[in-house]
Amino acid sequence: MALRFRTTLIALLLCFMLMLPSLAASAQETLVTVPDLTGLTVPRAAAELNRVGLMLGAQLNQAWTEGSPIPQNAIAAQSVAPGQAVPISSAVDVTVLASPNVSLVYDENDFTIVNRTGGDLRLDNLAFQSVEGNPAAFYAGRWAGGLRAGYCVQVWSVQRSVPKDIPGCEGIANWFTNVNNRSEHFWTGLNGITRFAVVQDGIQRGVCEAAPAGAQPITCEVYLPAGAASSVTEYLYFAYTPTRLVVLNRSEDRWMPLRDAVILNNHWNLAQPGAPIALGDQSLYGLMNPAATLSQLAPGQCLLFTDSSQPEALNLPEPCDVIAMLNVDPNLIFWAAPFTINSVTDGQQRSCAAATLDRLTVCVMPR
Repeated sequence: MALRFRTTLIALLLCFMLMLPSLAASAQETLVTVPDLTGLTVPRAAAELNRVGLMLGAQLNQAWTEGSPIPQNAIAAQSVAPGQAVPISSAVDVTVLASPNVSLVYDENDFTIVNRTGGDLRLDNLAFQSVEGNPAAFYAGRWAGGLRAGYCVQVWSVQRSVPKDIPGCEGIANWFTNVNNRSEHFWTGLNGITRFAVVQDGIQRGVCEAAPAGAQPITCEVYLPAGAASSVTEYLYFAYTPTRLVVLNRSEDRWMPLRDAVILNNHWNLAQPGAPIALGDQSLYGLMNPAATLSQLAPGQCLLFTDSSQPEALNLPEPCDVIAMLNVDPNLIFWAAPFTINSVTDGQQRSCAAATLDRLTVCVMPR
């Protein structure tokens, strides 16, 4: 009897093991159709990709010309052809037509930004980080909040008493040496870096080769939207009822960054009113669309907050693509009382009104 049982068990196990590859394959082979992204802005393309469960990949730049049939700042090519079926959660790279307007000039010891945008360039939303080699990153806001047209900022990885003249630069607006903090030496091969990325508002705008030891000055040109050409909203949009609230990007072709967006909960039941809620904190939510990027909403996307009632129904205040949701204790929902927004664009605090029974409330505030 024991031998017969053992033989039967082994047969069942072998049968199950033979089934495993087909089960795994069926789980992994959910295919979706790639949309046509030609002519779209990158934020709009991200929305279209996310809607079918695909992710936006790398953004490559190609110089725009007057003879191009596609507008500047629009997508000219994509890494996966439209109509092709690919596994869900795949990334699609895009090539954007944009004329470079910022020059990065550097060698193994120093790094300079030359503003050729024709207007003021924000630095407080700009960062550089290694993508190959040792980890290193630098926040451009360390120089200043912005940079005038034609001027430059510069940083050195060695001791220096004066800045270095750079062709095409009207003057060095700010500069400093940063000898001891190798974690910020993102551009030099002396720190084991091979390539670094230029990131604006959390969006990768370009990738440059690092400067190897003994190299002549290298110039890497990138396009950074500035002024009226900016690809981000300057506002946050809230729509809510007593039971539901959405943070919604209603723009047609811009990102709504949430990385630094903080609201203050002033509910009367809190022991200490004014508790901060970081809207871009992914750990707060249950993800509804893992392909989307929670730190910046694409057009039509939203975050949903509920009072935990009717969990089977979304009951959205306004139509939107929900990418993440948080069910809040009904005794602590922040929109039951006037809530405060800390603006990252002007440093001011402003308040949105409390929800009103049987009405939709809309609050639009500077981001």
